[in-house]
Amino acid sequence: MITTVLSLTFGAGIYMMFDGLTNPRRPAMPGWLRSARESLVRAGLREVSLREFVLFSLASGILAGFLAQSLLGLGAVSVLVALLGASAPYAYYVQRQERRRGVFQLELVEAISQLRDSVKVGLSVQESLGALARNGPEGLRPEFDRLVNQLRVSMFRDVIEGAQDRLADPVFDTFAATLLMNERLGGRNLSGVLERLAAATRAQLKVEQEARAYQAHTVTTARILAGLPPLFLVGLRFLSPSYVEAFAHPGGQLALVISAMSILTGYNIMRWMTRLPAQPRVLR
Repeated sequence: MITTVLSLTFGAGIYMMFDGLTNPRRPAMPGWLRSARESLVRAGLREVSLREFVLFSLASGILAGFLAQSLLGLGAVSVLVALLGASAPYAYYVQRQERRRGVFQLELVEAISQLRDSVKVGLSVQESLGALARNGPEGLRPEFDRLVNQLRVSMFRDVIEGAQDRLADPVFDTFAATLLMNERLGGRNLSGVLERLAAATRAQLKVEQEARAYQAHTVTTARILAGLPPLFLVGLRFLSPSYVEAFAHPGGQLALVISAMSILTGYNIMRWMTRLPAQPRVLR
């Protein structure tokens, strides 16, 4: 009896070791890391790791602090500028992400409409995707070409889910779910579903464009108001250095830091009041 139990245990251990070596499971990524990675993907930084982005941000902060110290010679202000410099890449790529998302989704709506037309005339989904790789929206042709090539050697679900991970977009998630459901269950109403999806997404994007135009005006005003005091201080430093001597002592630098923090707070409040609601990825 003991020999049998030991033999089974030994066999199970050998199987688990073999399974672990031949089918390694990647550890689940924490939610905040997944969100950060998806933000980089949507901003167009697919080949940049989080570590590289953090190191670049730190280098940007150090450079900004060094320049501020060279221009003003105020230690506390230089530290604050260094912190702002470190956060500048994040702020830039957040805005870039929003611009790219709008363009990508507009092109995706056009691609969905073209796929609907192809399915209506009797082409299969794979053939319709091939047509998009040749004649679809220019910005999406490389992605559809990649899909078509992968479909020749991989399962449909694996290819579509891989595209979801690469693109990390809520509209594409819905589009992918539609294709996967059709692949699994079949049906003759795919063109109707795609037509409703395109219409709903187009209406949503129109509302977002109007809101974004209003937001852009407010953000521009906020940036002008936030940028005038630092420019005035730098101008005084070169035109009338004696006026800046009052800020050389710790109390003066503390006053500058408090003023800068109040400007940043006001700017962020204006940005927060005009922010657009985020689109969560509900199907992943």
